[in-house]
Amino acid sequence: MNTILKEFKSVVARFSDSTAIKEGQKTITYKELNEESNKIANHLKENGLQKGEFVSIYLKRSMETVISILGIIKAGGVYVPLDPTHPVERNKYIINDTKSSNIITSENLLNSIQGMVTENTNFLLMENLKNLEHVNIEFTDDDINDLAYVIYTSGTTGNPKGTLIRQRGVINLMNYMLKEWSITNEDIIMQFATYSFDASILDTFASLYSGATLYLIDDAERMSEEGFLSVIQRENISIIPAIPTVFFNRIVNYVNERNLDIFKGVKIVGVAGELLTGDLARKFKSSIGEQIRFFNLYGPTETTAIVTCYEVPNNLSEAVFSVPIGDDLPGTKLYVVSEEGKVCETDEVGELWIASEGISLGYLNNKEKTEEAFIKNPFDENIYGGMLYKSGDLVKRLADGNIEFVSRKDTQVKIRGHRIEIAEIETRMNEIDGINDAVVVVEVIDGEKTLKGFFTSDEELSFNSIVENLKVTLPSYMIPSKLKQIKDIPFAPTGKADRKKLELLEADPVVLLKTGEIVEPRNEIEADILAAWKAVLELENIGVTDDLFDIGGHSLKIIAILSKLKAKYSTISIKDFFDLKTVENLAAKVQADAMLGAREFKKEFTQLTEYPKMAVTERLPEVETVLVTGATGFLGSHIADKLVQEGKRVILLVRGEDAVKRVSDTVKYFFNKEVSSNILVVKGDLTEKYLGLKEEEFKDLAARIDAIIHSAADVRHFGDREHFEKINVEGTQNIFELVNVNPAIVFHHISTVGVVEDLLAEGKWGLLEGTTEMPEGLSVESVYTDTKMIAEKWILDKAKENKQVFVYRMGNLVGRYSDGKFQSNIDANAFYRMLKLMILGKKAPKVLWKVDFTPIDFASEVVVNSVLKTDNSQRVYHVSHPNPITFEELIAVLNELDFDITMIEQEDYNAYILSDEMSEEVKNLAVAQLDGDGANDSNAVYDSNNTMQVLELTNIPVLNKEYIGKLINHAIAVGFIKETVMA
Repeated sequence: MNTILKEFKSVVARFSDSTAIKEGQKTITYKELNEESNKIANHLKENGLQKGEFVSIYLKRSMETVISILGIIKAGGVYVPLDPTHPVERNKYIINDTKSSNIITSENLLNSIQGMVTENTNFLLMENLKNLEHVNIEFTDDDINDLAYVIYTSGTTGNPKGTLIRQRGVINLMNYMLKEWSITNEDIIMQFATYSFDASILDTFASLYSGATLYLIDDAERMSEEGFLSVIQRENISIIPAIPTVFFNRIVNYVNERNLDIFKGVKIVGVAGELLTGDLARKFKSSIGEQIRFFNLYGPTETTAIVTCYEVPNNLSEAVFSVPIGDDLPGTKLYVVSEEGKVCETDEVGELWIASEGISLGYLNNKEKTEEAFIKNPFDENIYGGMLYKSGDLVKRLADGNIEFVSRKDTQVKIRGHRIEIAEIETRMNEIDGINDAVVVVEVIDGEKTLKGFFTSDEELSFNSIVENLKVTLPSYMIPSKLKQIKDIPFAPTGKADRKKLELLEADPVVLLKTGEIVEPRNEIEADILAAWKAVLELENIGVTDDLFDIGGHSLKIIAILSKLKAKYSTISIKDFFDLKTVENLAAKVQADAMLGAREFKKEFTQLTEYPKMAVTERLPEVETVLVTGATGFLGSHIADKLVQEGKRVILLVRGEDAVKRVSDTVKYFFNKEVSSNILVVKGDLTEKYLGLKEEEFKDLAARIDAIIHSAADVRHFGDREHFEKINVEGTQNIFELVNVNPAIVFHHISTVGVVEDLLAEGKWGLLEGTTEMPEGLSVESVYTDTKMIAEKWILDKAKENKQVFVYRMGNLVGRYSDGKFQSNIDANAFYRMLKLMILGKKAPKVLWKVDFTPIDFASEVVVNSVLKTDNSQRVYHVSHPNPITFEELIAVLNELDFDITMIEQEDYNAYILSDEMSEEVKNLAVAQLDGDGANDSNAVYDSNNTMQVLELTNIPVLNKEYIGKLINHAIAVGFIKETVMA
């Protein structure tokens, strides 16, 4: 093994002028990073730093932090990261515990740290770095067994524990990451974690070892979904080594709700800190990251950041609740050990013991805790120094060798990715004057762990005073968000506090962050909304300018608030709470909506026919070879399969290095078979010139095909215009270049009935109805639909250049007519969520709506039938069911399946599904209902009768009890719906 410095020296030699770090608009090259860190090393040595001494870094996360880390290691020191946002007492304890006589800081932080140290402390201010002399330093006495850093984790005594980590552990971890994650100097790695948290090792050293660029995301960006995602897109981030699981959950939900495509350039995402649920992993893979390598990471600070790593597959089984944490990484040996000290059998729960190259030398100045946690290896005394670490985590080894996390053995938990000891918080609470006894437990709210504290006292204590006391010694993530004063602490038969009983006991929310002065309501609307907030959040001292999420709000609370407001203020949606955040902003939105007024629904249907009517006068050539895009999607995969059944050769254009595997996985999932020999997979990218192929390869591809079915598109309904145009418009134009090379190719473009639906909704249907070509200047508000309509017009205009082009507007595609099978992300589909909501809630709204749902196998048959015809007579087709049933008829069928659903008035229905008697699952499903994805009055009927007549399709699926039963039985089979249906 090379040392950290030898590896870094090699990187500097190879990538001297490459950008090493970027922070905002500031950058530094590897050459400059080497020179600046040399200055620090030289300064420390001139001030008498001896090898193995500790040097504290008291800086905000910055470029200067990385320079300091390298400089300290170069000087033979051990770096000690302090967080200026942590309490003074905590940082003071760490400085004293490490006896740091050298501290690196900045001018603006100098005053705050001077009170924590002795008079003999040497301060190096980063502002003075430029005045230091440039030096070249050669290091010959560094060793892989030298200490690299000490990171402090929460301790049971009330004081944190300093974990001593050697270079050996860092080097072993980097060797794994660079090889297995294929990290190169061309990557841009996001630096996310604070440097007082060991996850910072992953991103920082992976970058310094590979010559990649390390992008330091600022604190504002790392605290908000919008900021985080904007950095990914703006900076072309390719690797995100470790996001806290809780924040990752927020990101996935945010992206899904807005249907954004931000992760296109990202190769790798790692998550760590909490149990990763199968639902969250599947949601990420199915709707955001099939092309992304996605890792669930696990590892204590005591064994150098991570010791296991599980790569989440695209088709993670629906049966998986807790995503495995993986298997032993190189340089690591894991044991699952029973209470009797024996290695557990497969699927037997035991404590995880870890032997590793990266094992800590123990806790600084804490012999008792070191001997408790670090023991001689009773199983393999000759590996990794003969020691192992008892993690305190309960796990089990699965049959495939992977390990699954079960729970903590003691009271140690992770909150927002930070590992803490409950005992430390309890110790600090017990130190507060007036508190006799305190117990802290964990409560899970909306999937996120929070802390609630219970205490006894002989007097009435103010929650605010307790919070202010705790702020002196504890970081914000360790302060309980709920408190409760009780008469006595309940005890279990063991004599210990009955934590299970306290977990069930409700406590009162405390406000940790507020805007300051309380602003009272200034009108009736603000008063009504604020009253709902107070009632649901159980808070009094809040005003109309307070941020909902700073005072304890979350999605379930929002639903409860909305249930109190919806009857009177019907235009407020779930999305508004996330976008507007304050009572003041919500009230302004209500007033604006009232001024616009509501459109009266006319109870009559409009037949949206396949306009423009464009005749085809030429006979089309026979088709033998077809290029299909979007073939790993629901529609594209079924079109490809249907073409193969018809004996045609099929070429699939698929993005990514794992293109072949993605096709194989898709075919296996939908059709349970291997990829046909009649299918050829070509790796390409619609957004690139020549589809990312060489020019000769592109021309050769054009010469080989008779037809193109362009099914690929970004079908999400929210996002920025530039992105949608790049995929839906420019991507279409790029694939059409094949026709310009070979004009004999017939181009079949997949679009959406949303084009005609949105025109109708905005009163513009008359501009298209009766036309023989797409009119100029048509537009709709939805960016997604508008770009699909632009692409339609661009394609259809090619008919004027004697190109053979066709457009297929697809309706709402649902499970196969043959067996009801649907795509894997069923939980994100509005139609299925609507069905589940009505089944669980036992009620449905009275609406006038012809429900559009078309079996995927029938839809693919319609498209392929047209593609293979040589005598088509029209260019625009509607691929939707020609005989849609009314919503009332759908409910009647569900009742035939014994679901007993009652239809009630829309206003009563909205109030009902948000009422207190509804389960949390129903309320969560109601979110989509409230935002317009459920059953609503609609004039639109997607007329496909001409399509069926022209294509001579007579075997139309019947939307009856048998078929709808298949749809629901599939939903049951994958665990989406729990009830049994007799179809």
